[in-house]
Amino acid sequence: MVELIEKLPDGLRPPLPESESGTLPVVRIEGRDIVIPVLVRQETRYEYTPDEEESAREVDVFRFFDIRTKYLGGDPDDYAAICRTHYAGLREALYGSAEYQDGLDYDHDLTAHILAVKDAIRKPGQTAPPDGIARWESVKADFWRLIDAALYCIGKTRDDLPAYFNAEELLTLARENGMTEAQITTFAGQMQVVSLDMLHNGRNWSELFR
Repeated sequence: MVELIEKLPDGLRPPLPESESGTLPVVRIEGRDIVIPVLVRQETRYEYTPDEEESAREVDVFRFFDIRTKYLGGDPDDYAAICRTHYAGLREALYGSAEYQDGLDYDHDLTAHILAVKDAIRKPGQTAPPDGIARWESVKADFWRLIDAALYCIGKTRDDLPAYFNAEELLTLARENGMTEAQITTFAGQMQVVSLDMLHNGRNWSELFR
């Protein structure tokens, strides 16, 4: 039986068309290929008759990505094992073409996408998320700790910030609310360290707000 997940992994940008079914999808062997449904989620929807909305009924719908790859052997009823055996083909399909990856790279989403695929489709022996995920979470935590500390100095909280801001807007807010130049210099130096960590991990500023 396939395994269900609650939602698509953060950072994943699927290059494949999504399938839907009213029944739980299954692994299929078709000739020399195997078709494996991955990232399967269950949703409950409401169906209405054409003339009476009061007659709505709940319907379970399964959403997933069917991936066809060369069959390498294994029991199709052992979903976890069959995914590990065919992890390379599953990852290749989810990574997308070179052209697709170029587009993600241009939008600064490629690193997050690759890590999400590696985490969702784990190879044999992999029991933990890729190291890059933990490193990025650490960078984000450092960034927001620094923001909180800077806001505390000027008597503000995150509630006083817009949903998205850049470094220049943050600097303007600090000066307008009485932060000293010495404090600004200290926080700016710490922010440079965070920015370098972000760059070394192949991530970008906008991802700090996701």
